[in-house]
Amino acid sequence: MSDSVTINLNGRDIEVEAGSTIRAVAKDQGIHIPTFCHDDRLKPFASCFLCVVEVEKARTLLPACSTVVGPGMVIQTDSDKVTTSRKMALDLMLSDHAGDCIAPCEATCPANIDIQGYIAHIANGDFASAVHLIKKRNPLPVVCGRICPHPCESECRRGLVDEAIAINPLKRFSAEYEQEHGPFVPDAGPDTGQKVAVVGGGPAGLSAAYFLRQNGHAVEIFEALPELGGMARYGIPRFRMPWDVMDSEIKSILDMGVTVHFNKRLGKDFSIKSLKDQGFSAVLLAIGAHKAKPMRVENENVPGVLGGVDFLRMAVLNEKIETGNSVAVIGGGDTAMDCARVARRLGVDNVTLLYRRTQAEMPALPIEQEETMEEGVEFRFLTAPTEVITENGRAKALRVITMELGEPDASGRRRPVPIEGSEEDLDFDLIIPAIGQDPDLSCIDNEENAPETTRWNTFIYDEKTQVTSQEGVFAAGDCAFGPDILIRAVGEGRRAAEAINLYLLGTKMEMIQPYEHSRGRLKDLDMADYSPRFVHKKRALESTFEPEKRLKTDGGWAPINVGLEQVQAMAEATRCIECGCNARFDCDLRNYSTEYNANDTKLAGAKRSYEDDKRHPLIRIESDKCITCASCVRVCDEVRGIHALTFIDRGFTTQIGPTFNDPLQITGCDACGMCIDVCPTGTMTANTSKEAGPWLWDITKSTCTGCARGCGIAVHTARGRIVKISAIDGDSVNGAVICAEGRFGYQLLAKREESPLNGQMDSAKTLLNKGGAISVIVSPKVTIEEAYSAAQLAKQYNAGLYYSAGGSVQAGGKPFSKIKGEANVALLSRLGAKPWDQATPSDSVVLVNTTSSALKTDSANVIAINSQNPTKTGIHIQIADVLESEGAFLNRDGNLGSLECGLPDPGEKAGFKVLANLAGADALTDIGTLRKALVEDVPELKALIALNDGARIIKTELTPELVASSPDSREAAFASHMEQLKLPW
Repeated sequence: MSDSVTINLNGRDIEVEAGSTIRAVAKDQGIHIPTFCHDDRLKPFASCFLCVVEVEKARTLLPACSTVVGPGMVIQTDSDKVTTSRKMALDLMLSDHAGDCIAPCEATCPANIDIQGYIAHIANGDFASAVHLIKKRNPLPVVCGRICPHPCESECRRGLVDEAIAINPLKRFSAEYEQEHGPFVPDAGPDTGQKVAVVGGGPAGLSAAYFLRQNGHAVEIFEALPELGGMARYGIPRFRMPWDVMDSEIKSILDMGVTVHFNKRLGKDFSIKSLKDQGFSAVLLAIGAHKAKPMRVENENVPGVLGGVDFLRMAVLNEKIETGNSVAVIGGGDTAMDCARVARRLGVDNVTLLYRRTQAEMPALPIEQEETMEEGVEFRFLTAPTEVITENGRAKALRVITMELGEPDASGRRRPVPIEGSEEDLDFDLIIPAIGQDPDLSCIDNEENAPETTRWNTFIYDEKTQVTSQEGVFAAGDCAFGPDILIRAVGEGRRAAEAINLYLLGTKMEMIQPYEHSRGRLKDLDMADYSPRFVHKKRALESTFEPEKRLKTDGGWAPINVGLEQVQAMAEATRCIECGCNARFDCDLRNYSTEYNANDTKLAGAKRSYEDDKRHPLIRIESDKCITCASCVRVCDEVRGIHALTFIDRGFTTQIGPTFNDPLQITGCDACGMCIDVCPTGTMTANTSKEAGPWLWDITKSTCTGCARGCGIAVHTARGRIVKISAIDGDSVNGAVICAEGRFGYQLLAKREESPLNGQMDSAKTLLNKGGAISVIVSPKVTIEEAYSAAQLAKQYNAGLYYSAGGSVQAGGKPFSKIKGEANVALLSRLGAKPWDQATPSDSVVLVNTTSSALKTDSANVIAINSQNPTKTGIHIQIADVLESEGAFLNRDGNLGSLECGLPDPGEKAGFKVLANLAGADALTDIGTLRKALVEDVPELKALIALNDGARIIKTELTPELVASSPDSREAAFASHMEQLKLPW
């Protein structure tokens, strides 16, 4: 019988191994076939029906994971029929899927900032990481933290418990922390040779410049006014938005290499055509909306009437404004409040704010209304202007009429209706209409080929790509979507930069929006589902000064409030109930739904609802997200042989859960977490709260040293810390399975009390130089670099070299469990180490990652060198954990496992460097030099040099020498950790 067959795959004849499945063959050919239920560690199951393919002459589509290829088989993996079927399967799964792909606060934010993520960083005390995460989407967090009206908070689910999270104050806190400790300035990308002109230096233009520079494009901003900032500077008073704070943030953008041309106005100093003639490959129009809306009443264009944005801009430019002593401000938005408060600071005693509806309909933030009233501004509601009364060609009074509220209008607010005969004249020296603003598009009147505009004086543009009707011209901000909040302009600036980058690269400008599932908006949810689950805590508030202080300090222009203190911010961040899915960045369901344009509405109907099972302290089950692919049940059954998970109920109500619905920890589960690895939707996830993020991470392949197996682990790192560890699919050791210690041991790093080297090293050297009998005792599970450095330390001080032995070997009761108490001491034996005997006389002892507690030596004469310190000693030198280190580990097969971490170099705290420094062997503090010396002494490890080629496991010629050993300091610490969690280990 032939070992191969010829098939036709997607129109191409290929020879493949007989007996292979279609999916395996496609994978070998670089063709990805989606699946939820298949894993190479499991038998084919074909439950999800997502991996179907079209096979000629077959009566129906066939599952690729379980269908074996046959001679002459003609297969299509991406035909229309296949695509339609996969989409239908996804639609069906989504119809009963619950949860939020991203937190509702992020979904509501116009810039889609990862709010849940940065709040988690703040809760963890990692403030720098918080602002770095914010700046992935928003380069102006200080500005937004001061003035954003935070629509995100309106959808915060914490509001169903007590009060919404103080999202914007938390953003302000982290951004101001960054400014205090040095601004984060991302690197500019490699120079592309392309130039982009940004017309307008407001939030949209600055945002676009920030992201374009990261793509390596040259950026020049053309600003019509003397300073950058747009409406953030010229429309927001500096007592709300201090200029020095804003300038510092803008400077960090310019420091990326952005050129600025001030006092250059489009239509006067240059044109779109002239920019293109100067070699700009793309032009972004971000000119804002600086033209005040008219009241549309008689005589409004006479002196004494000044538009709200004009008034604020003149105040910023320090231009003369004839205010008199009586000012009327018309409007009910934040701009109207700002105008009234600025008038008070310009010395006007009598400021009246007129609004045509009641205060309940006023769009300004409640806090803005309250502060404006506190500062002595009179509010007059249900009052609308009808005419400006003039005298000698100047405004003398404002004729107004009383209104009453009728039926709701398009905005949902009740429409004001005038009451006949209620007119009256009110005397004012200055009338400020602050009812909105429009873009001034007169700047393109003389363009030869001007972009098309709307009847609302905005540019016609594609909201996904920011493209206008003119080739190479984009639009963003208020001039595109109309006057709106600053954070939306920032978001559009970023999207414009993404689109411009694609345009300059000559690729399709397609902005793919990932699928986003949601439980619903706040108004559609039941408070009873949230409020009882959390302890009620009051929201943290910023501290606003008293009105007298606000109006007197620096003439009223000093900042009017102070942000949160560090303790307040961390406490507030812990109030977040983390609505967004922890699997959002690696969820197969979300990724495939995006790819196939699936949704949860086509097959809409009743959805199952379950409480999250958080009874296990390390593993959480969110059954609402489950698609019953059974991968978790099968990996626990087929691979681990534990049977801790099962199907509960039948039919529509079927769910995955612990056997007999007991707490997972009493089902025989040993917390290996393989169910987490195979789950495609985040149903099975680590129960680690904010530590888990969710984050975008980097993945590095490394080796677990928890036992002599040396299993492969994937170390997920973000911003210099480990956030997750998983098994490596297809790894050759231990069937690509890891144990609880390998998966969750990294959690000990966060619990560790950091100990500086200063002083401890000097004390250790002083003790060693006293002489006497010295013993160096190492754990057999140290890295080979640490073992060799320890041998050099023993040699330097004529000390005995020992390894901790004893106890018994326990292979574990289930397949692929940790082997407790076993170690390969082949290298240590070659270096002259012997098993430690408690009777060995010693004046001083050096313990390296071991916890030998029965030492017959005064504790003051013990030097403990480890990453965890479960026993008290005279001198403790804390070194980097093996998870934080580079090196190699000798496993039970006599092979070397590479240790990589993806974290910053631990520097002098690396274990082998500490030992080499104590030994006075400065040359051995370089890992390359140390390895060469080691290979010279132990030639059987010559393969060590090959670790640089990226392989995780390298075979050696060193014959294994397996012994029973006592737990090292890391094992003891993890055992204590599991005991505290009341988990068997």
